[in-house]
Amino acid sequence: MFWTAIINSLICLLGAIGGGFVTVGSTISIANMTVPWAPILLGAAFLVPVMFVISGIGVWIALLTQYSQLITGLMVLPWAYAVVFVAMMLISFRVMR
Repeated sequence: MFWTAIINSLICLLGAIGGGFVTVGSTISIANMTVPWAPILLGAAFLVPVMFVISGIGVWIALLTQYSQLITGLMVLPWAYAVVFVAMMLISFRVMR
């Protein structure tokens, strides 16, 4: 599990940086949206890189406290959140047309 945590940390570091770019791009798109849930999307956009940071730190805490059941969930967290966020964005673009 130690090497898994190291690999997850590296992926989360890259994911947080990439998530920052996603946040900037999404913010520009959300600013032009006319859907009523645009403010919720804006808040969700800022949480994309945060989820990667939570995952990276959370896996180490779970590893050190020996909560091995939690490790897999924390590794999946940012990816599941990103999929839900992208789905929300796609639905918003479809509604706008």
